[in-house]
Amino acid sequence: GFCLVLVLETMKTYSLEDGLTEEALVTKLRTCHCHHIFLHASLRQNSSGTCRWGEYGEGGLLWAECNSRNFEWFESDPLTGLLLKVKELYGLDDGITFRNVSVCTEDRPFPLHLGTATQIGAIPTEGIPSLLKVLLPGNCTGLPVLYIRDLLLNPPNYEIATTVQATCRLMNSVTCSIPDFTCVSPAKLVKLLELRETNHIEFCRIKNVLDEVLHMHSSPELHDILKLLMDPAWVATGLKIEFETLVSECEWVSKRIDEMISFDGESDQKISSFPRIPNEFFEDMESSWKGRIKRIHLEDEFEEVGRAAEALSIAVSEDFLPIYSRIKAMTSPLGGSRGEVSYVLIDEICRGTETAKGTCIAGSIIETLDKIGCLGIVSTHLHGLFNLPLKTNTVVYKAMGAEYVDGQTIPTWKLVDGVCRESLAFETAKREGVPETIIQRAEELYLISKQAFSGFDGVKVEKPCSIQIGKGPDEEPPDLGRIGASALHHEIEPIKCINELQAEVKKAVNIICLKKLRKHYEMKNLPEPVTVQFFSIAAREQPPPSTIGASVVYVMFGPAKKIYVGETDDLEGRVRAHRSKEGMQNASFLYFKVSGKSLACQLETLLINQLLNKGF
Repeated sequence: GFCLVLVLETMKTYSLEDGLTEEALVTKLRTCHCHHIFLHASLRQNSSGTCRWGEYGEGGLLWAECNSRNFEWFESDPLTGLLLKVKELYGLDDGITFRNVSVCTEDRPFPLHLGTATQIGAIPTEGIPSLLKVLLPGNCTGLPVLYIRDLLLNPPNYEIATTVQATCRLMNSVTCSIPDFTCVSPAKLVKLLELRETNHIEFCRIKNVLDEVLHMHSSPELHDILKLLMDPAWVATGLKIEFETLVSECEWVSKRIDEMISFDGESDQKISSFPRIPNEFFEDMESSWKGRIKRIHLEDEFEEVGRAAEALSIAVSEDFLPIYSRIKAMTSPLGGSRGEVSYVLIDEICRGTETAKGTCIAGSIIETLDKIGCLGIVSTHLHGLFNLPLKTNTVVYKAMGAEYVDGQTIPTWKLVDGVCRESLAFETAKREGVPETIIQRAEELYLISKQAFSGFDGVKVEKPCSIQIGKGPDEEPPDLGRIGASALHHEIEPIKCINELQAEVKKAVNIICLKKLRKHYEMKNLPEPVTVQFFSIAAREQPPPSTIGASVVYVMFGPAKKIYVGETDDLEGRVRAHRSKEGMQNASFLYFKVSGKSLACQLETLLINQLLNKGF
């Protein structure tokens, strides 16, 4: 028979298969993407002693296949000579060694004949559709299809085939969610790692693969499947490794990557912002490394950007902004005729109305005065202004100073920079002769109300505060423009974590659906369920194969603790569709199976109505 040596220059590996038939050899040449083909000189003559391969029938297939490609003859020992050719072709050092990843081919069944493989489209042929595309699900593409094709064209021995079957049976019976199974090209990764050109995205992909292996190892249902996959993986890759070694190496590498790479959600990795500095400044300076490498490794870069932003902010505040504000004020149509500088003094702005709405009106007035470049001073006790997401550029916050002497807070009657925080209401009441019992009760009520209210509810009485418009600040106030609208609402109850929310939803769904399910099972003369059996799908996980074709009702948990109820016969497709939407990549799911789509639709409608009534 024929001998085929496959060399992967990137992986520095080679495999050798001997005793191949001519059909098997041509099949391999048609299915593997070879950059270069080298033919040994021993093939120049066939058994008839002629170099014209196809003249007597022998070698006709091989000659036709090679004749349509570029190939090169070589002599000497087939393996040694071919490795030397590869080193010469790719400019590799003579000292580089190639690892043998050959897999024993004994006791293997015969592969598909070349004609059969061509007719069913296992070998890509123009005009012939692939049978695999018909047999496999529509979302099964890429590596899974190539692996199944390889099983047909290069079937493993009986022991490995039995292991593959056992793995499929186990996978089909699992009820837990399964990993996404990230697919990464090993040759590409090896090349990037060797050249030290692996970026943040590739390291994240590597970590995903490692974490998926570790997830299977830690899962009671998936642990045995991972063990069974070891031998088929060895046959497919030629790399044999012990199970415990695989797990320990995955843990070590995952930990190392986690120590270096920054992942989504880390608060210190957001693009910086600075008063009066355009966001483009930070995008240009930080986008190449921020959000990719952990801050502990880039402290110098963080400090350098901070110093540059501070210097630029000072330059803008001291040199440019005053001139701009005055020019804008002089041309303003509000507050005076053209050419006059507008100057406004407002004492206790909007104090004579309901506190919450008055605070919002005051905030809008301040924004308008700031926008037109007006100069002025606004004094107020409406400290809810500091919680509003005001869009201002030149507002400066001042407060009446105070000092703490002998256990008492005493005003200094001096204007200081910053937002006022201390309260002198009780001290003033004592000084004005309000009875002590009333003040004590007021202090008790204040402590209670402070826990339940905030912002502009009028309970939090503090020192007068003035807001100056149109002058550069000496001390910056909080960046209120970046506080979202949710800052206006105080959550009395602590926000529940996603696990607690799922537990509450489980309990509610069980109560809502159990009565309906029992009635349905009673009509079908089936044993009544004791409880609804839930299954969960965490972020970056997929539903198990056992859900294929099954009718399920599911609850999706999105950002901001929002939930979505649905039903489907294609849970995997529905999960993928939900996660393809912006902001939903890490959505998690709860689901339970039911007997038929009709029942699933009824339960979906029931849950949509009832969960809303229960506050979800």
